[in-house]
Amino acid sequence: MRGEDIESLKETDPIAYAVKVAERTQQEKQVQQIRAEQQRIAREQQAEREAHLEKHLVEEAKRVAEAIPDYAHPEKGEKVRSELRSFAKSIGYSDTELANATDSRAVLTLWMASQYQKLQKAKPGVTKKVTEAPKMLRAGNATGKTIATEAAKQDFARLKKTGSRQDAARVFERFL
Repeated sequence: MRGEDIESLKETDPIAYAVKVAERTQQEKQVQQIRAEQQRIAREQQAEREAHLEKHLVEEAKRVAEAIPDYAHPEKGEKVRSELRSFAKSIGYSDTELANATDSRAVLTLWMASQYQKLQKAKPGVTKKVTEAPKMLRAGNATGKTIATEAAKQDFARLKKTGSRQDAARVFERFL
């Protein structure tokens, strides 16, 4: 009933008025109890969600540590995390997105991408080192060249010993 009806009952029927006021008081008490129960349930659900999230974060951190051993290392870990954050920011991630990263797959993907980028940046140096490598001899029969070289050495030694034109001609023929 509305407030006007109750006021009219107060003047016309005091007993009905008292009953209505008691009913209203009882209803308000029940509504308060329902609200209190709803708040209690909401707090329990929030605590369960937080416990589940904490368990999930621990599992995901364990997966990341298994895949990236330096990530969980006390000294090297901060450097790895710092490099990962700076790489993620360089490709467009915000601080909020990084703070809410709870999936190990996303972290591993970022780490792999950063490692790939490091390799790509180092690639010109590797190519340069390869191009500066000494020339290798071709595969083949090295014994034939050794015999020819030995014969040329013998002819040259004979030329030194004799000094004849014929020996000199033989040495020059070997060069040609």
